[in-house]
Amino acid sequence: MALPIPEQPEACRRENARRFIVSLLPATACTACLLTGQWGWALGIFWTTFFLIGYGSIVPRVRLFGPHVSQLPAEQAAQGQVWITVDDGPDPTTTPLLLDLLDRYQAKAGFFLIGAKAARHPELVREIAQRGHLIGNHSQTHPAGRFWSLRPARMWQEVAGCQQTLTQILGEKPRWFRPPVGHHNLFLAPPLRALGLTMAIWNCRGFDGVIKDPQLILRLIARSLKPGAIILVHDGPANCVEVLGGTLRLLATRGLQAALPPSLQPASPPPRLEPS
Repeated sequence: MALPIPEQPEACRRENARRFIVSLLPATACTACLLTGQWGWALGIFWTTFFLIGYGSIVPRVRLFGPHVSQLPAEQAAQGQVWITVDDGPDPTTTPLLLDLLDRYQAKAGFFLIGAKAARHPELVREIAQRGHLIGNHSQTHPAGRFWSLRPARMWQEVAGCQQTLTQILGEKPRWFRPPVGHHNLFLAPPLRALGLTMAIWNCRGFDGVIKDPQLILRLIARSLKPGAIILVHDGPANCVEVLGGTLRLLATRGLQAALPPSLQPASPPPRLEPS
């Protein structure tokens, strides 16, 4: 039986209320300029705000609205380690195949799971954890096209809902969050703080969510692959097994090791991770 989503902590609610008020200031200033006939100022405020919100929300590695991690610590990079992250599972067809591939290469990965899918396949969630992989929060319903525009209440439902789902299945709370499509806005950071989550982005990807050709995907991954990289691949597409297999072979060729970030150890303090 699914547990109800917990209420937002008051501190989180107050912080997002302040952020919402701040978000209204450009519109207020723009309206005031229009009413007083200052069209140039109105256009300037509008386009500046439009650019900042769009850039800060849609470009994954921008930190305008809050902190995130997009590469492993320098100590792990020096050891030739990278972190493979697998988004959008679990999938009953492909997840077992991905797990077998990782076992074959003695590699560990982070699986960022969608809460609604995890609730349908809790046995797969437990299997991922039992095989020694990290499980992260990837929102409850993965509203890819709208996540960047979610308001505080819905943002809390997405993040806290997935956290509740995964905690109920695993018996422990995930510590990492990956926003759908890498999008984020000014209402995301307070829920992450309240739930003890660190946002993980990436700095190496092959666009396997949109590109179908595995060889092109692997060429794109190879182009940005380096020690300390956080690699993004997906669970579910028809080519996902071939893409992960090719990525693991590429790591072996370059002498790199697929490892996990230091926060895997539950007893350790929150890691001090290198900014990108």
